[in-house]
Amino acid sequence: MNVWQRRSAAVLEVLGVFLVGGLLASWLIQLSRFAVNNPLPELTININGAELVAAARQLLALLLFQYAGYFLLIMPIGWWRRHRGLAAYGLTKASHTWTALLLAGLGTAALSEWLVLGVGFLNSFHPSKTEPWREAFFDMSWRRWEFWLFSAVMSWALVPVLEEVFFQGYCRRRLAEDWGNGPAIIGTACLFTFEHTQYQIPNAYNVGMIVGLFLSAVGFGVVFAWTRSLFPAIVAHMIFDIPMTPKWQGLLVLVLLVGSLLIWRRGLAIVQEVFSTGKLLAYWMLALLGTACALAGTRVRGLEYLGLGFVVLAVILESLERRTLGRPR
Repeated sequence: MNVWQRRSAAVLEVLGVFLVGGLLASWLIQLSRFAVNNPLPELTININGAELVAAARQLLALLLFQYAGYFLLIMPIGWWRRHRGLAAYGLTKASHTWTALLLAGLGTAALSEWLVLGVGFLNSFHPSKTEPWREAFFDMSWRRWEFWLFSAVMSWALVPVLEEVFFQGYCRRRLAEDWGNGPAIIGTACLFTFEHTQYQIPNAYNVGMIVGLFLSAVGFGVVFAWTRSLFPAIVAHMIFDIPMTPKWQGLLVLVLLVGSLLIWRRGLAIVQEVFSTGKLLAYWMLALLGTACALAGTRVRGLEYLGLGFVVLAVILESLERRTLGRPR
C-alpha cells in the first residue's frame, strides 16, 4: 500500500469514528435502557439545587455514553492494528516527572490560551448573543455546591479528560502515524474547534472564541507530540474551562500573558521542532477535511452511516496492507 493509500486509511478511520460515534452511543443507550437526555436545553437561570444535581447526573451519563460510542470502535481497531494499550493514547507519564508535566501544561496554557480567555473576559463587559443554556449557566448563582458539581461534569473536570483522550490521544496520534505531527495537529485542531457548535452563532465573540479554541487545540497537540503524554494538555484544557468571575478571569489573562513573554522563545523552538515535517498541501487537506466533517456532522442527517462506511473501508485498506506485508506494520 503506497503512502497515499495509508494516508487515506488514516483519514477515513478518524473521520469515520468521529461521525459514527454518536450512532453507536444511541445504540448503547437503547441497549442499556437508561433514560438519558441532554439537560442543557432545559437549563435556566432559576434552576434549583436538586435540579442541577439531576442535570449533572444526566449529563454525566450522556458524556460517558458518547465517548463509549467512540471507543467501542477505537479500542478494537487499535488493538488489531498495533496491539495498543492505554499508554499509546497518551495515558502515560512517558518517562517525565509529574512536576515536568505540570509545568508543560502551565506553559501550554500561557502560550496558547490567553486569547480564548481574553475574549471571554471582554465579553463579560459587552455580552454577545450565545446559546441560551450558556447564558443561563453563567448568569445563575455560583454560590452553591450544586453549581460546582454541574460545572465539573460539564466543563473543567470531566470534559478535558474525555476530549483530550479522544481528539489528541486518538485522532491526532492516528493521523500523525501517516501524515506527520504538523498536519495531524492542524487537522485535529479544526475537528475539535468546529465540533463546538455553541460558538457557531455569527458575532464577534464567537469568532474570537473559534480562533481562540483553534490556537488552544494547536497548543494541546504540540505539547502532546513533544512530551508523548496527555497530562499537560489535560491540565491546560482544565485551566480555560474553570468558570471564573471577570475579576479572576482578567487576572488569569494577565498572568498568562506575562508567562508567555517569559517562555515564548522556548515555546517557539518546540513548535518549530514539532512542525518540522509535512508539506503545505497535507496541512490544507487535513484542515479542510477536519472542518468539513465537524460542520457536516451536526447538519447532515444520516451522515453517521457514511461514517460507518468510512471505518469499514479503512479496515479493508489496512487488511490489504497486512496481507501484502505478511505481518502488521
